[in-house]
Amino acid sequence: MSSFCCPHFQMETDFCMRTQADCVPGRPGCVLRNNSVFAIPVEQRLKEKEAEAARRTGE
Repeated sequence: MSSFCCPHFQMETDFCMRTQADCVPGRPGCVLRNNSVFAIPVEQRLKEKEAEAARRTGE
């Protein structure tokens, strides 16, 4: 297991300046997309992030 430091990540807001979206490592446009392997597939993490955002806006 390893960690990374991304120059595009804004820690305060959990936002990616490169993709202009919430930070989900490995998503399309991410610098980690083609050179990393993730335990949880990026598609599943994106769906979870979208569901979380929908819950926040629905409240």
